[in-house]
Amino acid sequence: MTPLYKYIDDPQALKFLLGGVCKFTPIAELNDPSELTPTVDVDAIVETLARFRQYGYSDTNMDDLRRQAALLQCLAPHRQAVHVPATREQATNRIRSSFFNDMPLLEQFLHDTAKDIANNVGIFCLSRRIDSLPMWAHYADNARGLIVEFNDLASVFKGDSTGVLREPIAVRYERERVGVTFDPRSHESIFFTKFQDWSQEEEVRVVLPLSDCRMQIKDNETLYLYDIPKTCVSRVIQGWNMTPAMKELCATLVGDLRHPVEMVQARYAGGRVALLDAAKPI
Repeated sequence: MTPLYKYIDDPQALKFLLGGVCKFTPIAELNDPSELTPTVDVDAIVETLARFRQYGYSDTNMDDLRRQAALLQCLAPHRQAVHVPATREQATNRIRSSFFNDMPLLEQFLHDTAKDIANNVGIFCLSRRIDSLPMWAHYADNARGLIVEFNDLASVFKGDSTGVLREPIAVRYERERVGVTFDPRSHESIFFTKFQDWSQEEEVRVVLPLSDCRMQIKDNETLYLYDIPKTCVSRVIQGWNMTPAMKELCATLVGDLRHPVEMVQARYAGGRVALLDAAKPI
């Protein structure tokens, strides 16, 4: 995987990251208000239910059902009332049963399930870009902060049977968020779908069960931390408005490491962001 980047404005965060410690943020604490509550669209629920009842499940749908079951088992086992059917025919017969005629009950069940799933994960947010002016402004204190570059995170977060947890996955940007439906892949929308307004971030996320993290209380705040090899950090990119004191602190923190981490300076000129030692804009 290509390098991934973390914009930060807090020197303490840099110390954590250089030490191989990643902070995973619960969904309710993310900066996009639309992510505070998982989306459940009644029309989409009705449409997907009707489609599977009419046409049945494909082999691909069955694979998705198994991944969905693994996700529920990990994050909300009390919501998994029955096991995944062994065959497409059994799955189709089940969804055609009278149990699925009670739409208000089904809608509430999907909403509660999505909420339980969302409440039990933390997210490590990264970007594929180092030249986004909005991100330098919002996440790096108007370029007084910096970017930490990570390499080879896919070798640390290798994924699992859920297809969504414990691996770097790119966010999808859509005009509308349909949310959780009877499509067995729809639970991915809780983690990896945002409105197009955020598309300049080119975000990549690692989603972990909070139970994978170690908890730390700092200044009355609960932190969810996860250790990775320190060598995953390959470069520190300093903002063009960084203060001399902050630059000195960065140099000290990088200098204390036992493995090489490059430190470079970003610059802003002509409406573009580039690296000071680069011949061309990024």
